[in-house]
Amino acid sequence: MLLIFLLFLAYILGAELENLAVIFSSVFAVIGVGLFAIWSILSNITSGIIMFFSFPYKVGDKIKIHDKDAPIEAIIEDIRAFQLHLRQDNGDLVTYPNNLILQKAVTLVQKDAIEDFGDMH
Repeated sequence: MLLIFLLFLAYILGAELENLAVIFSSVFAVIGVGLFAIWSILSNITSGIIMFFSFPYKVGDKIKIHDKDAPIEAIIEDIRAFQLHLRQDNGDLVTYPNNLILQKAVTLVQKDAIEDFGDMH
């Protein structure tokens, strides 16, 4: 009701309809981008909470993420609120978003692989 009142008031005060359409479409675009960003953050936090209670893998396990574009085989170094920290065999640190790890197929390659990783390096 407030938006309709403001639109009506602006029209009465002499604003052209095209200008009002540009302003309102810009406002709604900014609101849409903001809501998408909030959704993304909440999705990662929710996934992190789910992983905390029911993720079948733990820190130190070596996993393989079956992603057709970029498959990853690495050791779980840390599980955080927004992402996993994965350490590859070559020493590279990969951060993987929590919401994606719950959407991809994951295979346990080796349990407690961090002990073997520490011996090699």
